[in-house]
Amino acid sequence: MEDCIFCKIIKKEIPAKIVYEDENALAFLDVMPRSKGMCIVVPKKHYTDPSDDFETSSKIFDAALIVAEKIKKSLNPLGVFLSVIQTQIPHFHIRVYPVYQDQIPLFENRPQQTTEEELNSLAQKIKNENVEWKGRKEKIVEKIIEKGVEKQPEKEEENEQKNEENDFWFKRAEEMG
Repeated sequence: MEDCIFCKIIKKEIPAKIVYEDENALAFLDVMPRSKGMCIVVPKKHYTDPSDDFETSSKIFDAALIVAEKIKKSLNPLGVFLSVIQTQIPHFHIRVYPVYQDQIPLFENRPQQTTEEELNSLAQKIKNENVEWKGRKEKIVEKIIEKGVEKQPEKEEENEQKNEENDFWFKRAEEMG
């Protein structure tokens, strides 16, 4: 997409503090962070909703987990939050928020003031941290596929119970509005 800021960052038309890159994903520091070291992970392919491309989206979640681990090792936060929030930028992305003492980086919070030097330093620390990723996702997908192929016919009792559970949720949804 021509006017997408994330696509321009991916094409290196706009400078960014890149902390991670692979064939599917690019991760960079947010220039208006809600916490020190906050990153954005985007697919190199332009789409807006994670369900638009399940396979690529799962790889982007893998990349976000890698970035989260790099942040944990390099910046030593108390924890790291991941979020997928539809925003004014119509390009699927995952926000990676480091969490520090007495600070919860919510979307609504004001951006923190930061300098170019601080961003450069943070980017270097995160980028230089080595994280071994074993690609557990592929193994999980293979297991799901195997289960689907080997799936045994369900018993009638199990089907009835599932139908009753579904009916409950449909009725509940109707009651709520």
